[in-house]
Amino acid sequence: MNMVRLQLIYPEEMIREPILCMVCKNFDVVLNIRTAKVTQDTGILTVEIDGDSDEIEKAIKFIEEKGVTVQPIEGQVFME
Repeated sequence: MNMVRLQLIYPEEMIREPILCMVCKNFDVVLNIRTAKVTQDTGILTVEIDGDSDEIEKAIKFIEEKGVTVQPIEGQVFME
């Protein structure tokens, strides 16, 4: 298993969407929310995603396609 740490930045229009729930249901990954700051305008979460590299990559792509900005933490590099 692999693990990546990411910062997710939600735009205002996506704050109420259950994106992380959909990730857990649609991909074979374990998602751990480490920190979260959500306001009416934005949401900033720090998460860890554990799983096979291919599944992590698919989950990240899904999150990005939903309009959430995904940034690696601690200089990690992940595949496009």
